[in-house]
This record gives sequence, C-alpha cells and structure tokens, in this order.
Amino acid sequence: SIFMRLAPGDSMTWIYHIPANHMGGTFFYHPHLHHATAAQVGGGAAGMIIVEDPKGSVPKYVEQMEEKILILTAMDFQLQADIERQGLGEYFWQTNSRTNVILANGVHQPKVTLQQGKWYRFRMLFSAIEMLLQMTNRGSAMCSTKLLAKDGIWLEVSPRDLTGTGKFTKPIPIQLGPANRADIAIACTCPSPGLGCYSEFYSLQNCTDETLALEASE
Repeated sequence: SIFMRLAPGDSMTWIYHIPANHMGGTFFYHPHLHHATAAQVGGGAAGMIIVEDPKGSVPKYVEQMEEKILILTAMDFQLQADIERQGLGEYFWQTNSRTNVILANGVHQPKVTLQQGKWYRFRMLFSAIEMLLQMTNRGSAMCSTKLLAKDGIWLEVSPRDLTGTGKFTKPIPIQLGPANRADIAIACTCPSPGLGCYSEFYSLQNCTDETLALEASE
C-alpha cells in the first residue's frame, strides 16, 4: 500500500509470491510512500530483486557463470535538499552539502577480485532520481565485456559485444537511467600476472574528452 508508514526504527516483512510463469531477470524495488519517494530512494532506500531464470531458459555458459551484484546508488545531496525544500519538508535532507557521489553496494569505490580468464555475470542496478549514467571499463587488465539483458529482459540478439578492440573501435558504454538494470558478462586477463592488474568501471560524464570522442564516432 502506498499509504503504509513505518516509523524510524520499525520493521516489517513483506512476502511476495512470484507466479511460476514469471520471466526470470534482474528487477528493482523501492519504497513508494506518496510525497516521500524521492527523499527515500535518493537516500539509498532501494534494492535488487532477482527472479531466477528457469533451468534451460538461458545458454549453459550463462548458467555456469558466477554472479556478482552491483547496486549503483547516486547520492546527490544538493538535489535531495532542493526537493525537500520544495516539498516544505523539515525532516529529511536538512543540509547544505554539495556532495554528489555514486556508491557501489553502499561503498565508495569498492574492489572485487576476479579470477583470470573466468567469465562472470554482473547484475547491475542504477538507483537515482534524475541522473543518467554512461560508463565503461578501463585499466591494465584486458577485459571482454558483453551485454546480456536490459531491465530484466534478454536482448533479442545476445550477447552484444561492448568491447573496444583498438584505435578505430571504441568501447560501447553501458547506459543506465534511474531504475535501469543491465546484465553484463565480463572476463579479464592480466598481461603481467606477477605484477597484478585491474579493470574499473568509470563514469564517462567525468571524462568529457572521451564522451565527445564516443559521440563523434557514432
């Protein structure tokens, strides 16, 4: 119910029965109390629901991939404070901070260890109020990145290669709007295993030259 309220410190358990014929996929949940949705979701009150793919409904190689969950939460303090003031709110977001950051699983720039040459399925969710996110990966590791599904729905032709292979082939960015999800397959190799290497997802909005180069190549 959109009218149900829980006071700070209270808790409640919701049980949802998913129909047996419901398609598998990566989905999104968040509170929807009228006049407080933006304040709550913008503060991180959101999460991911995974409906398991029925056995045999996806390729065997995807079934065998180890999964990694990546919930990206945009925390724009100034936007949240402005929304709260416009709504005459006096409880949430009473701040003058201009902090604007994206957290991954509630952490700033966390690290995930991957095994070289092994394919992983990353389930990504972008929780935001109005931000659009374009990101790709870079680093000393050599990674192959492929898009499997968007918003819980498998692509008609899947997987779609997102990897740039050289000077004349730019990587295709992962594009996510508020509440968008993407299922990504990724495998990396390290040219110098003894020295270690890395790959990172990063926002193209913070890399103007690269964003313009990608737009110019389209």
